[in-house]
Amino acid sequence: MKKPEKTKNEGDRLKELEAYDILNAEQEGDFDFLTKMAAQICNTEISLISLVTEDRQLFLSHHGLEQKETCKEYSFCAHALHQPDKLFIIENALEDERFQDNPLVIQEPFIHFYAGIPLVNENGYALGTLCVIDSEPKTLDVEQKKMLKSLANQVMKLLELRKKQIETSNINQELRRNLDLLEETQQANKIGGWELDIATGETIWTEFVYHIHEVPLDFKFDKKSAIEFYHPNDREKIIKAVENTIATGNRFDVTCRLITAKNNEIWVRSTGRKVGDKLIGSFQDITEFKKNELKFEGIFNSTFSFIGFLDLDGTLLDANETALKVADLQPEDVIGKPFWDCYWWQISKETQEELKRNFYKAVKGEMVSYEVKVWTANKISTTILFSLKPIFDEHNNVVYVLPEGSPVQKIVDVRQRFKSVIEGTNVGTWEWNVQTGETIFNERWAEILGYTLEELQPVSIETWTSLAHPDDLIESNRLLNECFQKRTEFYEFESRMKHKDGDWVWIMDRGKVFEWTEDGKPLKMYGTHQDINQRKKYEEELRVSEEAFRGNFENAAIGMALLNEEGKWLKVNEKVCEILGYTEEELMQLTFQDITHPEDLNKDLNLLTEVIEGKRPNYNMEKRYFHKNGNIIHIILAVSVVRNHSGAILYFVSQIIDITAAKKHTEKLKYQQNLLNALYELSPIGIALNDYETGQFKDVNDKLVEPSGYSREEFMNLSYWDLTPIEYEREEKKVLNQLEKTGVYGPFQKEYKRKDGSRYPVLLRGVMVEDLNRNKFIWSFIQDISKEKEAENKLQAALFTLQAILDASTQVVIIATNKEGMITHFNSGAETALGYSQEEVLGRLTPLAIHEKKEIRAEAKKIAKKGRKFSDFEVLTFEAQKEEPGAKEWTYIRKDGSKFTVLLSVTAIKKDDEITGYLGVAVDISELKRVENEIKSLLDITQDQNNRLKNFAHIVSHNLRSHSSGIIGLLDVLETDHPELESNELFKMVSRGAENLQQTVEDLSDVISVSFNKANLHAVSLYEVIEKNIDSLSNQIRNANIKIENQVDINTKIQGVPAYIESIVLNFITNAIKYRSPERDSYLKIYSKVKKDKTILFFEDNGLGMDLKRHGDRLFQMYKTFHTHKDSRGLGLFITKNQIESMNGKIQVESMEKVGTTFKIILPNEKN
Repeated sequence: MKKPEKTKNEGDRLKELEAYDILNAEQEGDFDFLTKMAAQICNTEISLISLVTEDRQLFLSHHGLEQKETCKEYSFCAHALHQPDKLFIIENALEDERFQDNPLVIQEPFIHFYAGIPLVNENGYALGTLCVIDSEPKTLDVEQKKMLKSLANQVMKLLELRKKQIETSNINQELRRNLDLLEETQQANKIGGWELDIATGETIWTEFVYHIHEVPLDFKFDKKSAIEFYHPNDREKIIKAVENTIATGNRFDVTCRLITAKNNEIWVRSTGRKVGDKLIGSFQDITEFKKNELKFEGIFNSTFSFIGFLDLDGTLLDANETALKVADLQPEDVIGKPFWDCYWWQISKETQEELKRNFYKAVKGEMVSYEVKVWTANKISTTILFSLKPIFDEHNNVVYVLPEGSPVQKIVDVRQRFKSVIEGTNVGTWEWNVQTGETIFNERWAEILGYTLEELQPVSIETWTSLAHPDDLIESNRLLNECFQKRTEFYEFESRMKHKDGDWVWIMDRGKVFEWTEDGKPLKMYGTHQDINQRKKYEEELRVSEEAFRGNFENAAIGMALLNEEGKWLKVNEKVCEILGYTEEELMQLTFQDITHPEDLNKDLNLLTEVIEGKRPNYNMEKRYFHKNGNIIHIILAVSVVRNHSGAILYFVSQIIDITAAKKHTEKLKYQQNLLNALYELSPIGIALNDYETGQFKDVNDKLVEPSGYSREEFMNLSYWDLTPIEYEREEKKVLNQLEKTGVYGPFQKEYKRKDGSRYPVLLRGVMVEDLNRNKFIWSFIQDISKEKEAENKLQAALFTLQAILDASTQVVIIATNKEGMITHFNSGAETALGYSQEEVLGRLTPLAIHEKKEIRAEAKKIAKKGRKFSDFEVLTFEAQKEEPGAKEWTYIRKDGSKFTVLLSVTAIKKDDEITGYLGVAVDISELKRVENEIKSLLDITQDQNNRLKNFAHIVSHNLRSHSSGIIGLLDVLETDHPELESNELFKMVSRGAENLQQTVEDLSDVISVSFNKANLHAVSLYEVIEKNIDSLSNQIRNANIKIENQVDINTKIQGVPAYIESIVLNFITNAIKYRSPERDSYLKIYSKVKKDKTILFFEDNGLGMDLKRHGDRLFQMYKTFHTHKDSRGLGLFITKNQIESMNGKIQVESMEKVGTTFKIILPNEKN
């Protein structure tokens, strides 16, 4: 028996299955009806709806079978999941090796026949099967298979419906909880809501507003009677606030007294704003708040501490009388100003900056406390213990900062004297009762070892010995006994003790016995505990440094020397002697000035003077020395100075690097670069660099532009597709495929188009390269061969001229041979690169002498054919014989045995179509290979990650409408009490959600309507619908500065749902407005094409566009957005697609980022 394997996406599939909550599902009649139908249609004993989990298969419906599940190991259905788009049939399980010994085959229910249709959900995952089973072998006809597939589709629709019902139930439960929480919040904060119809004066209160007024819920009132509850002195205030909001639309927030129906006077806070033709707002009983406010003011101004209130910008909102009186200030001197700019803190810039830093810590939720000097009256400074305490709201957000300061100048003065003594020694202290072991350490003692004193409690002499290094205890005890026996007066010992982090640190302990027992034994001993770890490290580092310097100086790969202030050589290493050609004794008799090139001496001396005067710590320069043999040596010199403790110069340290060879190499490279540039510009062949993705020309030489008829500027705006006639595009794509696979292409011939439309033949070959960012480019050699074809008689002369030019080149290796392989030409470049002279190779050697034999053998295997063997020389000329010119990498061997990599091109030399020899042209690419390897190494470590997952879902029910005014009122109070919430992103989202509840309900109604209702189709005029929407959106279109063209024929009509067509057109026009590009003039073109029985409607814009490779598979999913926009909800395209499909239509999309998008909507024509 073959066990079923896991599907490729098994983990994701199981997550999809969980969303249907199958484990908690009860058997449903709809599913049983479908399995019964399947069994009847296929004439089988059993029919199942099977859902495959990780280790079993569950039967959602089981017609003809008692069991409700089986293990996955025996499951037929688990095999079917591997072909989600096919019917899985086993006509006779006894004849199938996978199932013939399956327990379900050889035991009950004796499965011989099985047919299962995978149940695939909308995301493409196979969840299980609808299957039919029989104990007899069977076959199904075409109609039975078709009906079985239809039933499987119906099962899947029921499962999807069940999933949506579960999601809706969960959302409703969450909604109920939120509503309960809202009601509790209103009760706790004594807040209610109200609504006023501006036109009629009709007023609505929430339940708690009735409670605040102390009237029954059936109390009848209107706008006028509601205002009469306010205190007579406050009625004008509330009336003006309401009238101003109606007139201007501005919010109001007023605090007034109110006389309740039971004649109780209370304080209330009323807020309101205009929404459409209504005013809505909140109503809060703040009587307790008012009482607390008065209490707070009394406490605030009676304390002896300096207290204030700061907002989150650092502005002083209030200060108590103590803070003002101590500095002889009035409130207007400081209130409303940045706290750090107030008088107290102007004692110094440093004090103000320190306050700023600590304030921003408090804004982040940290309590800060420190001592600081501030000004009191007449600029007299005093020290205060100052703190900044964050004040949090109920959501744990900082809303204010409370500054508080208490005078501590007297305490500071006393403490400072004591602290000066302790800090002057920077040591720990200890007291030891030698007889009892009782020990007292100060905080510094513990701190030296990385602890707090609290961490070491309880302390005793055992604390000391447990932290001491075992190897040091013997000597420590010996020295203590010397003191105890009065042989020495003081105990003094350097020892190692274990730090909290596990390291050993060096400690100097000093102590003395100050008290003795009556019988002369030591009683009390006092001492200090000093950290000398850094000193010990310095001593060790100095020792190691001296040894390292001595070793590095003598064995350095660069020249190193010590010189005195006059420039006399004091000490040199062997490398200096090697560079300059002098012995050490000879150099000791010279100064550096004696061997410095005159043109470099002044610069060197000026820099040295700046070091001596302390203007710079060191310097480096490129200079020239004279070698002992008179040659000029180029070096890089680095000089630093070593001074003693008093700053006097001890000596200079010079480091000397010989760059003579590098100089020569640089000059050679510069020459080669100039030569390459000249060859590029003067090349008789066109050379171009193109972008691989677009074909755009990035660089060209004049030779390529010359025959085209374009100017250079015009040419650079073209791509190679612009120059290629359409009949060559197929061949061009083959060449690009060759380039993609091999990295090179050509040679191949085609034609280019001139500016005037005429054509000329070209021969192309090239190579693909990548830059550091892995962008691909193509270097191409493009030869205009029209002249060659017209001037065959001049070809030989041109070849001789070219040969003379190449012979003069020292950068290209050119070797010609006769037909047998003997070298007949060996240019100067070959002599330079390979180390042979012409006399050594002409008529004496073949190219095999400079090739690695193993490379030739490897290439021979690649080109080997059945029954055909190649000589080594034939391997080198194989492609040339086939007239397939190309370039390959080979390894050349110099005369001295060293090797280097070349790019070699071999061409056959013909006379009267007969091969008479071969010409090989090679370029040294060793350096290019090295750079290429470095680039590949760097690119291998680059990683790219960017993932974003966003799924936002809010579905609300109709019962939220009655509480919307309460939500908005609560938000208004929160925003007024806590103005900083205005910038809080979460608060903004909640506010927008409250204001758009009705829109959300309408959107969701559309989704349900489109998803589950069958559309009734009518004739609809597309032109009229489009014009109607353009007219209704005219203000938005004008504000967005977008051009919208309705090019649909006025007589075009289609079969559809009028409301759906209106919704679709509106959605695409508003999308074009929302997602227009700020970088260009925006437009939307709407046009149509009529084809037989259908009409195609196009919406074409030049907006932001979309990456369909990235987003195409989820473009029409619910709540998927692809651009950031405040109004994006991810519903539009989902609803639109469902509307179109419900009208028997289709939707297609073409889009490119930063270019634009075209939507195609295919709908049936009006019935005749």
